[in-house]
Amino acid sequence: MKQLSSSRSLVRKGLLPGIALAALALAPVAWGGLQSRTVFCQKNTDGSGLCYGNLVGFRQDAATTSSASFRDDMVGGRLFQAYATPAGATTYTIYSCVPDAVVGELWEQALSTRGFFRVEWDATGTCKYLRLVNGSQNTNF
Repeated sequence: MKQLSSSRSLVRKGLLPGIALAALALAPVAWGGLQSRTVFCQKNTDGSGLCYGNLVGFRQDAATTSSASFRDDMVGGRLFQAYATPAGATTYTIYSCVPDAVVGELWEQALSTRGFFRVEWDATGTCKYLRLVNGSQNTNF
């Protein structure tokens, strides 16, 4: 019994708080509430380019003219379109492309995406690459 009471005294003297702190140091980092608001578009001199970000970023961008959308209509007209103001510019630029058959395979998901996207197009305005990433940091609804 005497050993039991001395063990209790060690716990009272600081062993337990030390163990608790060590356990917290080993706990995984949680990014509760992290939100990414990304807007980036670039158009090359030949007309090719890319846009990436998320709809939250475009909607909450400091430039009030920023927007991005994936569109589809009843006759199969599909279009990616974004308005963004390049760094140092005073007016927005329109960025757009029409998906090729491969990118078109992901279009239904693009229409409902709430996450990160990246769209790249060639000089003819054809979307050649589409990446969609849904994650908790990319949405606020």
